[in-house]
Amino acid sequence: MKRLLFLILFTQLAFAQKQTPKEEELYAALDHFIANPTITGIKNLEITERQFWSDPKPKSKNELLALVILGCNKAFYQKQFGLYFDAIRSYETALSLFQDHQLSNYDIIEYCLKPLGNLYTLTGDYTSAENTIKQYLFLAIKNNNAEQKTSAVINLAAVYKSIGKSHEAIDLLESQPIEKLSLEKKSLVFSLLGENYLLLGNYENSRKALEKAESIVPNLVVYKNLAVVYRQQKNYPKAKDYIQKAKSNLIDVSKRDVSQVYLEEARLFLVQKKITESQHAIQAIFKNLIPGYDSKTVLPKEKNLYPENLLTDALEVLASTYTEQKNYQKAIDCYNLTFAIDSRFSNVFFYEETSFLHTSNIRNRVEKAIGIYEQLFHKTKDTQFLKLAFQLQETTKSKALKNYIALTKKTGNKKQKEILYKIHELSAIIIKEQEKGEKANLEIINSTLSIQNEKIAELKKTFGSNSISQSPEFDMDRLFVKLKNDDTTLTAYFYGKDMVYVFDVAPDGIQLKSFPNTLKNKKIITGYLDYFTEASVISNHLSGYQKQSFALYQLLALEKIKTKKHLIIPDGLLYFVSFESLLTKASQSTDFSKFPYLMKEEIISYDTSADFYLNSKSNNSKETSVLGVFPVFENSNRSLTFTLEEMKAIQKLFPGTYLEKSQATYDHFIKEIKKHSILHLSTHATAGTVEIPAAISFYDQDILYSHLYSLDIQPDLVVLSACETGIGKLYRGEGALSIARGFQNAGAQNLLFSLWKVNDFTTSLLMKNFYTNYKKGMTYPIANHKAKIEFLNDKTIPNSKKSPYYWSAFVFYGAVSEDTTSNYWYLFGGAIIILSCLVILQKQKKAK
Repeated sequence: MKRLLFLILFTQLAFAQKQTPKEEELYAALDHFIANPTITGIKNLEITERQFWSDPKPKSKNELLALVILGCNKAFYQKQFGLYFDAIRSYETALSLFQDHQLSNYDIIEYCLKPLGNLYTLTGDYTSAENTIKQYLFLAIKNNNAEQKTSAVINLAAVYKSIGKSHEAIDLLESQPIEKLSLEKKSLVFSLLGENYLLLGNYENSRKALEKAESIVPNLVVYKNLAVVYRQQKNYPKAKDYIQKAKSNLIDVSKRDVSQVYLEEARLFLVQKKITESQHAIQAIFKNLIPGYDSKTVLPKEKNLYPENLLTDALEVLASTYTEQKNYQKAIDCYNLTFAIDSRFSNVFFYEETSFLHTSNIRNRVEKAIGIYEQLFHKTKDTQFLKLAFQLQETTKSKALKNYIALTKKTGNKKQKEILYKIHELSAIIIKEQEKGEKANLEIINSTLSIQNEKIAELKKTFGSNSISQSPEFDMDRLFVKLKNDDTTLTAYFYGKDMVYVFDVAPDGIQLKSFPNTLKNKKIITGYLDYFTEASVISNHLSGYQKQSFALYQLLALEKIKTKKHLIIPDGLLYFVSFESLLTKASQSTDFSKFPYLMKEEIISYDTSADFYLNSKSNNSKETSVLGVFPVFENSNRSLTFTLEEMKAIQKLFPGTYLEKSQATYDHFIKEIKKHSILHLSTHATAGTVEIPAAISFYDQDILYSHLYSLDIQPDLVVLSACETGIGKLYRGEGALSIARGFQNAGAQNLLFSLWKVNDFTTSLLMKNFYTNYKKGMTYPIANHKAKIEFLNDKTIPNSKKSPYYWSAFVFYGAVSEDTTSNYWYLFGGAIIILSCLVILQKQKKAK
């Protein structure tokens, strides 16, 4: 209400000054609208805006400021009417206008940046929210505005809460001096503290903080959150009391706030097995939030849904009630409606990290839906349910990567691509500055964030009312045909919060297996990975490795396949597992070459998504040309002595450009990158940490994985002959943000990279074997497979160097198909010979 009074007052003051006709028209339209705000009135304001811009005459700063004020007012009411994304566009347009024309005499923080940041949070665009809030936090600090600084801190903590950074949110809130805050803001600080402690499962601290907030300014949100605390502690009577307190405070609050109370009530009923009462509470939410909702059908119609997290949460609770009733089909119907809402959300995410977070949230529901499909299959034996489950899990695999590739390589226009590349360049600047810690220049970070936000808004405008086109539904029939043609079995893992699902898709059918994601089973996976932290670990604990490797083989439900090749689509921690080195049975041998490795039974390759496999292209270059990067780093503690041997071996086999030592700069690499079919980088790389991204070293500089996104390339193969090129920060469904990921975004489909720190000498031997096999006509996965077998069988290599640590690090991601392009002439020639023979035989018959 205070905001509205200020805006009306500002409008009245503007009218009191001498104005141009255009200003008068804008302020008059705004004044008329504020007197009776309606959706029709919003459309009239948009007509006024278009008329303003249709006049070609130059616009004064006062006229532009009037348009900014109109836009912010319009956005405020768009939000009130639930038109969240329209409101975001209005605020973004107003902000861009204000900044581009360097306008003043208007509190752009209070009336644009703050509500814009809150809207980003509300719609799940958390990266945009964080960047926007940091932008006005910086301005508040610069202008010494304590009140705006406090507001920014509170809003930033709310964003951190939403993205799972509760520890950071708590640190931020507890570091704020609250003595001089208003009672309302004091209560809000304690309320947010309580919510973050609640997410961490610290119910005692959560209760104390929320009770403190209640003692200062009791309100609906505090009551609702205390109900959650007591529900989690299974004190259901106390939880019910706070629900009733919340319900008694529903006067003059938004429909959304009312719905949040009903949602918590529905959850409380659900845990008490009061299914009917829970369903009625959910229906109350639908009545509040969905125009034209018909309670007789219980489930809302898909066409009436819109991007709103509360609707998604309500449908998920409703699905749980149907699951309790064993009404599995109804439960699936609920989940399908949540996925329909999700698709409308994901269309508006242009920041990669926001897309990651969104997919992570979706996967919790996907996991539950897969479990229901599994139940339906056991009940009916209808494999259609397994196919539907497979298609569903596929929608969460590498979603951000697919969207980026779709935009930059397929559907995006030139302008959209340029903006996206610029956004990633700006991200690299911000990250590098942030890495300086206390020495970081906040002015650089803030100005770069501001530019990046403008670019995001500019990118959104290029889509208009449309969004990134969604991929068509995954074609299972096509998958079966391709698997048969490729003589391949596909195993896809879905690594869930509670369960790990294993889909085996062979040319003749599909199977679904699962195992619980318990601490014991996690330790089987992490225990196996621990053996690859250093070269000596396996040799020093040989018996332990053999047991651990076989145990993991059994856990992952791997069975003998009927096909020649095996395509693995890993997920979660399994991204870091080299399946080739798993042992298929118990072994007590000390000869590494004699171990019963899975690799000895099948040719293994990998991919990040079944969709990538289905649409993969095999190598079709007429000539192979290699761009090699060999910095060597001689006379330093980073020296890679054997990379020159690696380079000479490849040079003997394939022509190309080989950049060695000081020639191996990033700029030199970029100049040559589109001239060659194979990119081979033999250098250092790091996986990074939670805060520091993965990077790869050139002679003159280290390049972050995300900096590679702006490369527009389509090589036949990228070989990353360096340490940990497949390792990075792990995101659910997306895999690791690694150097390999950077090249995938750049356009590479086929990659050979490492899963841990590799040995310089053995790597050079493996690479020599790989390229020799490829020269003989083998496909990339077969060449890689054969290179490892040859390494194990090489009698000149001592047994200690045949440990899986040395040879199993390099994994191939990409096409498994045979390269048939080179066979066309043979087929054509054969056809001509057969045809000629038939003609000769015909002539001989006639002659007789």
